[in-house]
Amino acid sequence: MPSATLEINPTTVVKNDELGRLCANISQGLHALAQPLTILRSAVAASTAPGVTPVDQRRYLELSTQHVERTCGLFECLQDLVIANQIEADRESFDLTELIAPVVEDQRAKLEASGVELRVVAPIGLPLVQGDAARTLQAISAALKITASVSSPGDLVQLLVTTRNGFVELIIQNRRIHGRRLNSSERLRLALAEANIRSQQGEYECDEDPLRVFIALPLQNGVP
Repeated sequence: MPSATLEINPTTVVKNDELGRLCANISQGLHALAQPLTILRSAVAASTAPGVTPVDQRRYLELSTQHVERTCGLFECLQDLVIANQIEADRESFDLTELIAPVVEDQRAKLEASGVELRVVAPIGLPLVQGDAARTLQAISAALKITASVSSPGDLVQLLVTTRNGFVELIIQNRRIHGRRLNSSERLRLALAEANIRSQQGEYECDEDPLRVFIALPLQNGVP
């Protein structure tokens, strides 16, 4: 009887790896959803308890609203994660510098307000990227926001951009060790970032502490 191992081709292995990654990420997302749903259920129950005061009712309503929004955001993230694995990414040329400029400036202002420096090092005249602009923007925006969230006053956040072997490479990092692990919501958003980058033949790596996110995307026509 032939060995089952011999019947597995490289394509099957790749698909199994992708399926395993998707299942793990969905599990991470469900774990992230558990906390706001638990708080929401408790807040709703408390707001209708006998003898609750109008002040407490307003507080429970505000708490419920906050966690409804949080739950919706996580659910949308899970939806986008499935979409990234089911629907092919766009393959269009776009200017990466122009695409991320608003996000970079927004994060720079927020970081400076909290005493953190954002330093961008990128070549002038970066070649066009071939890929999905919307998915790329989500990935870089998520990496920047989460790096900002783990940073402390006096830290330096770096966005380094280079080109090599037909790819544009980005590194978003804070090289200071904070002793803080990412929570389930942050991991879910970075999982979506990874899915969005890999879906367009890109490369993605992430180290947690110190936080470092590496993204590589193909340049238009493989320009070196």
